[in-house]
Amino acid sequence: MGVRPRHPHSLISGLMWFNADSTNNLQKARHFCDQGLDFQGFGWDQYDPRLGGHQVMKDNEFGIDIHTDFVKTEDGNWAMRVKGIPRPGHEKDSNSIVFYTALESPGGMLTSASGSPFEGFAEGESIKLFGHSIELDGFDIEITDGPDTNTHKVVKRRSLLEPSLDPARTHYMSMNVPEDQAWRIKDIFGVMIQESVQMLAEKHHGSTIEPDPASLLILRNIHNFEGNLHMVQKTFVGEFEFDIIYNTEKTSERITPENVPALISDVKEKFSKKFQRAFDLKPPFNTPEYEKFGHEVMSNLLGGIGYYYGDSLVDRDSELNEETYEHIKLDGESEGPYELFAACPSRTFFPRGFYWDEGFHLIPVLDYDVDLTLEILKSWFNLIDEDGWIAREQILGPEARSKVPHEFQVQSPKIANPPTLMLVFVELLTRAKQLKDEGGFNGLGDLDEPVQAEGYGEIDFTGITDAHLRYPDLLISYAEEIYPKLQRHYQWFRRTQKGELDEFDREPYSPREAYRWRGRTYSHCLPSGLDDYPRAPTPDVGELNVDLISWIGTMTRSMRQMAELLGKTDDAEKYAKIQLEITKNIEDLHWSETDKTYCDISVNNEDEDEFFCFKGYISLFPFLLKQMEPGNKHLKDIVELISDPDELFTPYGIRSLSKSDPKYKTGEDYWRSPIWYNINYLILDSLLHYGSGKNGALLDKETRELANKTYSELRVNLVENVKTNFEKTGYVFEQYNDVTGEGQGAKHFYGWTAVVTSIMKMPTSL
Repeated sequence: MGVRPRHPHSLISGLMWFNADSTNNLQKARHFCDQGLDFQGFGWDQYDPRLGGHQVMKDNEFGIDIHTDFVKTEDGNWAMRVKGIPRPGHEKDSNSIVFYTALESPGGMLTSASGSPFEGFAEGESIKLFGHSIELDGFDIEITDGPDTNTHKVVKRRSLLEPSLDPARTHYMSMNVPEDQAWRIKDIFGVMIQESVQMLAEKHHGSTIEPDPASLLILRNIHNFEGNLHMVQKTFVGEFEFDIIYNTEKTSERITPENVPALISDVKEKFSKKFQRAFDLKPPFNTPEYEKFGHEVMSNLLGGIGYYYGDSLVDRDSELNEETYEHIKLDGESEGPYELFAACPSRTFFPRGFYWDEGFHLIPVLDYDVDLTLEILKSWFNLIDEDGWIAREQILGPEARSKVPHEFQVQSPKIANPPTLMLVFVELLTRAKQLKDEGGFNGLGDLDEPVQAEGYGEIDFTGITDAHLRYPDLLISYAEEIYPKLQRHYQWFRRTQKGELDEFDREPYSPREAYRWRGRTYSHCLPSGLDDYPRAPTPDVGELNVDLISWIGTMTRSMRQMAELLGKTDDAEKYAKIQLEITKNIEDLHWSETDKTYCDISVNNEDEDEFFCFKGYISLFPFLLKQMEPGNKHLKDIVELISDPDELFTPYGIRSLSKSDPKYKTGEDYWRSPIWYNINYLILDSLLHYGSGKNGALLDKETRELANKTYSELRVNLVENVKTNFEKTGYVFEQYNDVTGEGQGAKHFYGWTAVVTSIMKMPTSL
């Protein structure tokens, strides 16, 4: 659990805990979210970035559940109520909780109001810190000792080497650390304890006292340090509770321990109302059971939204190897610093921004909070450089790099990634224009939430989370401002990922629209996002990728829609022409009549075109991204492929590669069989698009009925499977096994798997 404002140099705060009955547990202290921890699950059951929420961490190894209730107020105050509930059989265990806070702001000040007594603070005594910085102005932080029902660890005098080691007291110290190193609190705390133990061993050598382990794990300011990092340690036995309360100096309504319970209740009520209004769950998911599940999934997606700041490692000079197609070692130079406000795929495994994941993250967020979605989009679009490039992974600063293997830390501006953000931005623009044309608003209503929008004249935005729909001109104004950058981004894609046509005497409808992912190797095409999905066995400059041309087509459609919304007629016509050429070229270049599917193409030894067809996600991309015209004769083949259990259909979702393919379940098997929810969402959305209404009427009866059956069954299968796994393990996963339905890959993966929330609100049938 960590807290920080959206400022580059600011206040960071967080919690750490460990079982204090053995000194060996210090190295197991819980701080970072980690895949390897023995937890029954952890995360938010209710959370809204504007309001706060409730989180529980179910620690199997230490036999305790840690609950945090986080609340915020409109004027920037916040509080965290920390509660520990031991599991049966662990009621007498000792648990040490460390709260830390660090001010990274140059010239800022943070100090204790009560000094730093070497023997600690007495039971029942609160600790108060006062601070000031340019970004935050004046503030104070109070760490209470909680109710009288708390029991601190009591150690008999004969088991204490010194009075300063008494775990019944609250211990505090501060010290100076470099501004970008405060995140290493676990290491810093460990060093402080080790130094203390070493000094005690030297001082009390030969002593007959057998010290209680909890007393040896006590924080002591043995060097009389003072600085920007502050640590407060409490050691309890049994159930406990205490508050951490942050108030701004200028606040008119301070948070106190007395009003925290009312604020917690208020958050729960507001979140429930907001979720119900945003997600009108459709049968069979319109029950309290599925609503609760939706709360948890959506809350953890929102809880994965973070603020990132730091330098990025970029290699702008190295050329990609297009002779041997081996992985090249990138030599990065520091650029930036940059900042990013984004959701992460997984707090445990991928705690950073991912370009192609983000568009899927924002699908449910757009329904829940329009203005929050726009804030995230703006943050990403701010990263577009002069050439139009955005790095596919945003690994900003040393903390982010500590979670990434060295060989993957450096980014190259020659490598692309699927442009999913454009889908969401244009959807947002379309909704705003529709509301403006209708002359009314039918949004989520006031929910008494903090002000987010600024600088809009006399309009009072208090309590509004969809200001850019209520006042579409605000959104149109931003679109006008960002349009040149997005044009540059679009042109970068078309320029850097261009495929060869003339050199191989290819004569499709358009001589211009063909594309190839740069940066692939024999075994992987990381730029595509579908890393190990089978491609042509030998990479070649003559290769053309059907998924990439589909993405460029989607990007083109997005630019056309944006130009139309902004009244840029000439641009709209230009993009419409390119879009038509792409649609035609997909059919001319990538449809294999023999295989009845869309395929990559490459060339043989005689430089003649050859289809490389691996039925699965790649072959569906013209369908997934709606690059096929409604009523296209190939829709029948696509629907049959999706619905065939011998190919892609399973009781748990659509598998990534056909079970009839020789590459099925081979190699690392990352995208060669597992079920991925981002693609399954696109499948449902496209079945809905092509199989219902006017578009559905263009299909023959048999195909329309098969599409409806496939859609209805798939929707239920997807929700039931992820929910079953969640109830069994306490986790949502990165991917799911196509044979057993079991979750696999990264766990606590509330990134694009969270589209299951949007799936529950989809229609029950076409």
